[in-house]
Amino acid sequence: MDALGLEPSERAFLAALQHFGVRYLIIGMSAAVLQGASGVTEVVVELWVERLDEPRIGDAARAANGFWISEAFGSRPPGLGGPSLSDRFDVVTTAHGLADFRTEYAASRIVSLDGIELHVLPLTRILASKRAGNRAKDQAQIPALEAALAVERDNDRA
Repeated sequence: MDALGLEPSERAFLAALQHFGVRYLIIGMSAAVLQGASGVTEVVVELWVERLDEPRIGDAARAANGFWISEAFGSRPPGLGGPSLSDRFDVVTTAHGLADFRTEYAASRIVSLDGIELHVLPLTRILASKRAGNRAKDQAQIPALEAALAVERDNDRA
């Protein structure tokens, strides 16, 4: 099992995003866990896409037997659905404390998961976002992020 406990269809969706050339970032604690941080997240993958109207997201969702709703309805944001993708992806429309998508994407890290190259937000930027969000659940995750950063810095020095 991978670090996020993804189902085969969820891995298929991420592989399809890569295949179709969709620019995205995995952010939040899901990105932190992929980089070795200890922690939990309410959803499996927090996904920030460059363009919510990107038709290739729908292609990727269909390749994983799911569907993509690109337009928000009422208070519900755009999202993924279907029995194979369920609710384990959270499509992020606002990222507190971060620069625009292009800037953050340019500084992203690549993490390999089952042969899929995932673009993830670096730990320092996840920490900045958690601090800026300043929600109780964000504050609770800061010690785990700081510990992971300390390990990363120690490994860089070695």
